[in-house]
Amino acid sequence: MSIIITYITFGLCGFYVLFTVLLCLGLFRIAKRNAHAAPLISVIIPAKNEENNILHCLNALAKQTYPHNKTEIILVNDRSTDLTVEQAQLSKLSNLKMITVEQQTHLCPKKNALHQGILASSGEIIFTTDADCRPESDWITSTVQCFTPSVGMILGYAPLLTPTNYFNPLLSFQSLVVAALSAGGAGIGLPLTCTGRNLSYRRNAYDAVNGFEEVGHVIGGDDVYLMNKIAQTHFKIAFNLSPNASVPSQVHTDSQFNRQLRYQSKSLRYGFSVLLPALAVYIFHLIFFLVPLWAIYSPEALYAVSFCFFTKVTVDALFLSLAAKRFGNLRQMIWFPFLEILLLPYIVIVCALGALMPTKWK
Repeated sequence: MSIIITYITFGLCGFYVLFTVLLCLGLFRIAKRNAHAAPLISVIIPAKNEENNILHCLNALAKQTYPHNKTEIILVNDRSTDLTVEQAQLSKLSNLKMITVEQQTHLCPKKNALHQGILASSGEIIFTTDADCRPESDWITSTVQCFTPSVGMILGYAPLLTPTNYFNPLLSFQSLVVAALSAGGAGIGLPLTCTGRNLSYRRNAYDAVNGFEEVGHVIGGDDVYLMNKIAQTHFKIAFNLSPNASVPSQVHTDSQFNRQLRYQSKSLRYGFSVLLPALAVYIFHLIFFLVPLWAIYSPEALYAVSFCFFTKVTVDALFLSLAAKRFGNLRQMIWFPFLEILLLPYIVIVCALGALMPTKWK
């Protein structure tokens, strides 16, 4: 038994190291740029009961360096019961269009709101963000330049700000991990994840995959599912690493457990090219999670498991340090030891529950 565990552990460790090294290389695959591009842009903001946030978001969009006559901002009021609309009307944006969700094309509320906004848009390129985000002033300008003719979608960095509160710094560090996987995966041509807070895609790419059809009934995944569909076309997917194109937002502290389950509920709908390595990574972490069993029933295997664990921690530190440096957030690496401690139960328990249990939208 110990020999079998040893072989499996070393095999998975070798795969994990190789895959992580490839992701490291992907971080340095910088998207090509077309500095002369100036297409019409549509920014879609779905909003439900965001009276405390929407005006700040619109004010940030008002500071965009991209020509305002080439930009339309579409606020989709998703049946708000507060003063979201009234607050938005205080904005001085001349290119702001507000629509209200009246049709239920998709069961998932956010996908439905996004789809209604896209139907009302006229832009060649669609940008999406959330009402509680504050896009940097060069967000649109920098991202548009990444849309070379072969590129259909651009992923971006969406850091979470860290007010002083218990788990908030760890949640912020989680956003760095997501961005690292997103940038590294896109860099090697294997998109792994993305975030709808900083996402853009060609309208014809959205139309080519029939938008959210086939996944419109699934809660969450408005970003990842669309990315997966576009990745299966002739369009390429790239990541904009420019620090001037980030879209920060505040950490969400409400219903955090349900939120984490929802994040992980997307996993089973990935394609085989992502599911297979994901399963290998899951088994690799499960082996570490079951260390007490190896210590009792197969102590000889404990040496191999321990060696591979320290190898894993080393390559994790290398990958995330490179990513943190690329994103200008190297100071966040102070949270790396805490992440490694929480990573085993998170992957083994939360990821499994997220994939198997039904989740709900806010």
